[in-house]
Amino acid sequence: MRLQIFGKLSIAQQLDEGYRIGIRRHNEEVTKNRRILSRIIDCVKFCGAFELALRGHDESEGSDNLGIFRGLVDFVASLDGVLKEHLENATVFKGTSKTVQNELLDCMLSVVREQIIQDAQSSDFLSIQADETTDIATQCQLVLVLRYIDAKGNVCDTILRHTLERFSFTDHLVSATLLQADRFEQYTMAFPEDALSRTLKAYPVLDGSKLKTELSLIYCKEEFRACCGALDLLQLFMENNLEEVFSETVTLLKILVTTPMTTAEAERCFSTLKRIKTFLRNSMTQERLNALAMLSIEKRLVTEMTDFNQKVIEKFASQKERRAKFVFR
Repeated sequence: MRLQIFGKLSIAQQLDEGYRIGIRRHNEEVTKNRRILSRIIDCVKFCGAFELALRGHDESEGSDNLGIFRGLVDFVASLDGVLKEHLENATVFKGTSKTVQNELLDCMLSVVREQIIQDAQSSDFLSIQADETTDIATQCQLVLVLRYIDAKGNVCDTILRHTLERFSFTDHLVSATLLQADRFEQYTMAFPEDALSRTLKAYPVLDGSKLKTELSLIYCKEEFRACCGALDLLQLFMENNLEEVFSETVTLLKILVTTPMTTAEAERCFSTLKRIKTFLRNSMTQERLNALAMLSIEKRLVTEMTDFNQKVIEKFASQKERRAKFVFR
């Protein structure tokens, strides 16, 4: 009886050890696949950031014109032995096909949009600007621009979407003349009561008496003489942790800075769309155009996201059941 129990325990221990070995081998394979896919994502990001055409005229083996993406992948493979071995021996998932390119671009677009929405939601005020143009294929392109202030006090103009779909919204923008550069040059003059009344009428969320006290203090202090505008004054408050002391002034400054004065950001997006969708690439799908334009316009945001590749891989792995292993156990 003791021998039988001992034998059963030995089999259980062996199965447990075999399971752990299988898990370890699976995770090692996932780590290798993720590293390879990350290199491919870097190549797609490079082409998107510099508005380069990914596909070539003929991508078959032995072709002289495989395209910039395939050429860049081959160049990276010459420096990375793991990627080179994968490209030479892969039979399940190579990662260079048109389908994989489109899926990766779709995942990248989704990750960037989620980051933009997250940053915009953390801001106190948000303005929306829309514009439209006609591309090289005589199709109407609509652009939706978000303007907000990040945690560091910087003004962010981001492209949330550009699409063929039409949308409508109510846009009501008001302006105030209370905090202009010329007001600071005349800080020794009497407080402008007319400007205060117009500002409170435009922005009823402000506390009039407290705002008057704060601005009166700002106008009579020489420390604020170096500020040449609303943005400089706002950054001064945030850098010195004076947001609670000048709470109403900071709120007003955020409103003024967030309010867009020009359509430059939308026009910049249109210029990018026209550089990407040229007469040689006029058959490009809308989804691919959106992703490539976003990678070009928001290249700084993509670069600053340290975990961008990992987020893209997670979305890519969760899109559908894949033969290659990308999910850890």
